[in-house]
Amino acid sequence: MNLHQIDLNLLVLFDALYRHRSVSIAAKEVCLSQSAFSHGLSRLRVRLDDPLFIRINNVMQPTDKAILIAEKLTTALPLLHSALNDSMEFEASTSELEFTFVATDYTEFSLLPKLVAKVQSIAPKVKIIVYPAQQKLPLQELESGEIDFALGFSHQLEASHLIEHQTWFSDSYCTVACKNNKHLKQGLTLATFTTLPHVLISPWGEEKGIVDESLAAINKARHIALQLPSLLVAPYTLTNTNMLLTMPKLMAEKLAQQELLTIFETPLAVPDYQLNLYWHKINSSKASHNWLRNIIKELM
Repeated sequence: MNLHQIDLNLLVLFDALYRHRSVSIAAKEVCLSQSAFSHGLSRLRVRLDDPLFIRINNVMQPTDKAILIAEKLTTALPLLHSALNDSMEFEASTSELEFTFVATDYTEFSLLPKLVAKVQSIAPKVKIIVYPAQQKLPLQELESGEIDFALGFSHQLEASHLIEHQTWFSDSYCTVACKNNKHLKQGLTLATFTTLPHVLISPWGEEKGIVDESLAAINKARHIALQLPSLLVAPYTLTNTNMLLTMPKLMAEKLAQQELLTIFETPLAVPDYQLNLYWHKINSSKASHNWLRNIIKELM
């Protein structure tokens, strides 16, 4: 089938329905009535000779053919949108663009105050919208263009060939514990480290962290007693417990000033913590994205 035989607007409808699995929500996204949306879907079904979506328990489930189309379309549509809407230059002083981020709480704490102040000073009409990290990696949202950037740290995001990143800053890890942890009077050894329970920080819902990978490399393991999405909350859960928390040293030192925690050197080699900015590679040449990424580079 030739592309000129397809109304490209129908592909926008298809993409919205594939992501939302609801005619009412998809119709609202593309600013159509439900009847107009359904009419467009009917046209596409006829053109492609496939039902595309079948209602099962009030959810529009895609057919095999729809899944195959969606795999290509989720990349193609943002590319087309970028080509049609991006200019060669970005006028920061007059732009009214919105930049959307998904960020971990630690990222918000460490980067956003500086970033917002800088952006406001040179692009006063630009708006930054930040959504909290959910219990899943935002790969689909980056690919679809629903969000512009993700802020945080994830090996899985870095492993994707569709995602690019730059490092905001690096920090070494340390391990902290409640000051009255009786098991640490003689310091923190590897044996004690693997015996005591641990808190795992997992903003994206991953069940293992970099510490677990480092332990596995030496045929060791630890017991995770508590998994949390928030690095800012985690240190306070150590109070009156024997739990350990391995975290970035910069923040640990700030908390230690409150005399709540004791800092120990982590008794095994762990790669440095990196706070990264992630984006989909289709936006790498986008003028507005380049501008914002350069702002972040200046703040490093």
